[in-house]
Amino acid sequence: MNDSAGPARKAISFAALLRDLREARSLTQQELAAAARLSVDAVSSLERGRRAQPQPHTVRMLARALQLREADRMALLSSLGRAGNVALEMPSRKRTPRTPSPSSVEVVGRDDEVAEIVDVLGTAPGRLVTLTGPGGVGKTTVALVAADVLAAERPGAVYFADLTDTAEPDDALAAVAHAAACAADTVTGLAEHLAGTSALLVLDNLERVTAFGPHLAELLTASPDTVILATSRVPLRVRREREIRIAPLGPSAAEQLFGERLAAAGAPPMGRGDDSAVTQLCRPTDGLPLAIELMAAAAARLGPPALLERIDTLTELPVAGPQDLPARQRTMAATVEWSCQMLSPAAQRLLPRLSVLPGSFSLDTVDAIAAADAADAADAPDAADAADAADAVGAVGAVGALAELIEHSLVARADDAGPVTRYRLLEPIRRAVETLEPAGQENVRRGVARWALRAGREHGARIRGRGDMAAVERVETDRHVLRLGFDHLVETGQYNAAAELLWWVWLPLWMTGHTHETLAWTNRLHEDDLSEHGRARWLMARAGSNRVAADLFTTAERAMRLAERIDDTSLAAEAAIFASAAALRLEDFDGSQTLLARAEVLMKKRLDVERDVWTAVNVPIGYGDGALLRGDRAAAARHWRTAADTARKLGSEFSVPAVLAECAQAARSEGRLDDAAVMLAAAAELSPLQDERPRTHLAGVAAAVSADLGDVASAQWWEGVAGSEPAPGSDQLGERLRELVRRAETVSGRD
Repeated sequence: MNDSAGPARKAISFAALLRDLREARSLTQQELAAAARLSVDAVSSLERGRRAQPQPHTVRMLARALQLREADRMALLSSLGRAGNVALEMPSRKRTPRTPSPSSVEVVGRDDEVAEIVDVLGTAPGRLVTLTGPGGVGKTTVALVAADVLAAERPGAVYFADLTDTAEPDDALAAVAHAAACAADTVTGLAEHLAGTSALLVLDNLERVTAFGPHLAELLTASPDTVILATSRVPLRVRREREIRIAPLGPSAAEQLFGERLAAAGAPPMGRGDDSAVTQLCRPTDGLPLAIELMAAAAARLGPPALLERIDTLTELPVAGPQDLPARQRTMAATVEWSCQMLSPAAQRLLPRLSVLPGSFSLDTVDAIAAADAADAADAPDAADAADAADAVGAVGAVGALAELIEHSLVARADDAGPVTRYRLLEPIRRAVETLEPAGQENVRRGVARWALRAGREHGARIRGRGDMAAVERVETDRHVLRLGFDHLVETGQYNAAAELLWWVWLPLWMTGHTHETLAWTNRLHEDDLSEHGRARWLMARAGSNRVAADLFTTAERAMRLAERIDDTSLAAEAAIFASAAALRLEDFDGSQTLLARAEVLMKKRLDVERDVWTAVNVPIGYGDGALLRGDRAAAARHWRTAADTARKLGSEFSVPAVLAECAQAARSEGRLDDAAVMLAAAAELSPLQDERPRTHLAGVAAAVSADLGDVASAQWWEGVAGSEPAPGSDQLGERLRELVRRAETVSGRD
């Protein structure tokens, strides 16, 4: 056969040969079309000779689908003549395309991510989508599932390239070309190979070769029908890129995956106590699928309850990950170490220091750690060591190092709601980092202690001086880090500094209901180790965290007398107010009035009320509580309005309704349900409760009071109010609270 035979002769010969090859393999046209990713009409047209000049990529796909031997491939090539020599420039048999393998395990909880990926890539040719997220979150698994769905929905070949072992763009290009069965060594050559194929390139583990990103952008420009799905722990930072972050699994999906991996490991059916143990074992995994799989493997051997008993003492799980995983993914420590190899010295130094912090933390805390490192560098006896430490954090800066850790998915933005952005390490990463570099923790704790004392002073002054409720929230969200600083002060014998920190933060912790935590702090100190000033502060914090009225009164009175002796007027007034509250609970009305009068004198004669709003507002609140206990609700309401008016007059953000809600909780705990209901009604009257936090607090107490009264329906309604948006109207809330007061009065026997 030669070129003079003409197009018709070539087409007929090609058509006949294609049909013969298909029938020799016992394939129907439908089966060949599916294997070649073509339509049945396309195969039918080729076999009938209706398509005289098939496209090069069409012939290549047919040859691959038919799994042609060399002789048959050459025969098909010859049937197209010289044009076919170009069109069927097939790679040698040693260079075969690599298609993605389906996920080897059941995929749980990723439907939304897969749908988003398919939607983006299915409608936007020339698109580059990069899946990012921490090591072990399942980026490769999600990519393989998405590629499988895309392959079924769009024409074109799918190629898979693992770039784990590449470090240079040229090496990455060679790996991608090899995966696509192409011998090209340039982007242009690879683009020509992919031209017209609508190819999907699945490129795995690009984090070590992010410099390959511009080459991929160039490839997409030259081959606009191609789309790329990449996985990387960091984005590639090219303009064509669409980043999709793969987040850890939610609680229910995590437990489902844990159960499936338990069953796959041959564990016996779970017993009655296993469900609870699985739930608790999933918490330290923070939803990372790799951590879940490792935890499930250990639980399959030991049993979930037995593993749970020892989980806090294990530095590494006793069972490594599956052997078919890469070595870097068989333990969380290996996974994190792989990520750390790509960090700058500053980020490498900061990461293990952040692992010391429990829970979430703010940028201020990161600055404190960096400052401690800088101080440590200045104290280093060796000049080279000092320079290294300074370069590691000081020169680059804590902000830059933190940003790098976030980009590498080693630090994440926390979910904490509030005015200040917070960050956290996923728990598996935090534990793994601790094993990588235990040194330097003492230096970090010293920096945190300095920060805690400074932050405590700042927030405490804003709360007492201006009634700043935002500062109250800051103390609550930072309490775990503040506790770390407090513990360091105690452990290093800085008892008076610890007592000072305790006094600054006990009030906001009391206002947010963390009295048990405050009591645990006070138990770390002994008054014999403290100066008079330190002892007065310690006694005040201990009084504020004491729920036993007699003990509260004795402790607060001691704090008051000691504060008067050392001439700390603010502390003395604060102690007098709490001693008065304790006297009320002991039904010592005269004693309570005397103590409040003493606080009022101190406030008027010795204090600048504009700098001590807390005392100015709490004196009338105390008078209102006394009037309520004497049964004079009208007087109580007047005093509480006076407190609210005082706060507004002083330009304070002090929340009288929040204090009344806390007082209502205390009254409820003493069985005074009618008084608790009255306080809640007054709180609602003094505030529209449109802000979520005060509304949530008040509704929570109202739900508890309703439950104590046996009104389950109302309790459920109030629980709904705590989380509802938008909030019920003020009229509806007021009516519900008045009904709560009437019901409480009926139960207590009051009219």
